[in-house]
Amino acid sequence: MFVKRSAVWSSLVFGMLGSAVGTGASVTLLAALPTGAAFAQSLPACAAAWNAATAYSGGATASENGVNYLANWWTQGDDPATNNGPAGSGKPWTSQGACGGSGGGSGGGGTPPGSGDCDAAWNAATAYNGGATVSENGVNYRANWWTQGDDPATHNGPTGSGQPWTAIGSCTGSGSGGDGGSGGDGGSGGDGGSGGDGGSGGTGSPSGLLFSPYKDVTINLDWNTNVMRTAAATGSPIPVVGAGSLVSTALPNLGAITLAFATGECGSENWGGVPASSFASANIQALSNAGIDYVVSTGGQAGTFTCSSPAGMASFIARYASPHLVGIDFDIEGGQTQAQINSLVAQAVYAQGLYPNLRFSFTLATLAASDGSYGGVNGLGDMVVRAVLASGLQNYTINLMTMDYGSAGPGICVVSGGKCDMGQSAIQAALNLEHTYGVPAGKIELTPMIGVNDVSSETFTAADVDTVVSYAASHGLAGLHFWSLDRDTPCSGNMTTASPTCNSVSGTSPLQYSKRFLSDLGR
Repeated sequence: MFVKRSAVWSSLVFGMLGSAVGTGASVTLLAALPTGAAFAQSLPACAAAWNAATAYSGGATASENGVNYLANWWTQGDDPATNNGPAGSGKPWTSQGACGGSGGGSGGGGTPPGSGDCDAAWNAATAYNGGATVSENGVNYRANWWTQGDDPATHNGPTGSGQPWTAIGSCTGSGSGGDGGSGGDGGSGGDGGSGGDGGSGGTGSPSGLLFSPYKDVTINLDWNTNVMRTAAATGSPIPVVGAGSLVSTALPNLGAITLAFATGECGSENWGGVPASSFASANIQALSNAGIDYVVSTGGQAGTFTCSSPAGMASFIARYASPHLVGIDFDIEGGQTQAQINSLVAQAVYAQGLYPNLRFSFTLATLAASDGSYGGVNGLGDMVVRAVLASGLQNYTINLMTMDYGSAGPGICVVSGGKCDMGQSAIQAALNLEHTYGVPAGKIELTPMIGVNDVSSETFTAADVDTVVSYAASHGLAGLHFWSLDRDTPCSGNMTTASPTCNSVSGTSPLQYSKRFLSDLGR
């Protein structure tokens, strides 16, 4: 299991990224301005006064101490005066500026007030990231995610409405100057590609069976630029996407990839020690520009991922959101508590409301008992599956790690020739999950470990690819993946144990497994 989950991590000297996002500066405008009825009338009206007992949906407004605030998502009990920040900051409220009036009424709704000067004028040719602001016809708008060419005057709605823009109030001035496209972590520019259907809330969704090999981002990472690279194709590191990359030169039909692993607490996660914002800036827009769908995977064998608040989950997903983000994967192997798992699932349910097309996968270790006992996921996996099924989460999948079963025997796998038959065992694992929990095939994904597994008697071969793809396609499984892209190349020596950078199977060729999966899937 250690090789499967990045031996590189053990040598990193980077610390975990703490939350670097602070609250916005206090608004002091009123103290510096003259008083009187004439001036009060020149300010936007105050929204209904904030009430700690009121539940506010995304897009709702409230006022406190002469300042209007916009709710970025569902929130209750979070004082906007002390829990506000720019869009994308991970704070539940964003200040809309000073206001005049009593702030009466019931709260929780209404139209955002005016916010003063007009921001830079919207330009159809400019790519705007989430959090960027523009103006058009005397109204300021905030981008809810990466967008280009969507006229904010006709494509706006409250946060969570599925529209790319949200009106944040009337404004005055010409709206000239500025580039309007500075918001978010994912970089700017590009056309966003085709990535599924674009989805609601700025993400895509898989079309049919999702095939996306796992990419251990720490293997061959350019630690100076934080750009992902791999040596699987040529023996020397090349970028995964972009000029002279894996996709452009060797795997042009690879439509999706799973990025592994984000660890830590949601909203302040890191990637093998690389701060989340740095990793996202270096890679997310490049993936979108290349037209590659991607799944953001968390946790893994060597780390854990936790999420204790809706705000943290919203901040986490927003960092990577684009029309090519098609899934969030929770690889749960680190011994999380029941409370941590329940919280993680609860935040996924919350995020489902923000991103209704986004898939949430739960990746779990499994056996593949063929003795009639239907042995499958372990105690931790059982805890996860039951939490998911009880949660009301709709767009979920259970992704089974069909690898590393242990000493061959019918109690753990399908045995052939005294060894675990890796193709048939993967199928048996899916059947066992269906039988035990009633999870339908369309909610099941499989992830084998190509080549020699950590249990060295187990080898997943090209013939096993054929077996698994045939079953997945004919039975309507949700997805297929493998660990890992960097291992899809032969070893330089006569390796007989698992390696993080090659498959330890003699006679293979670079990218043989990737190409076999794609060919079998007709891609």
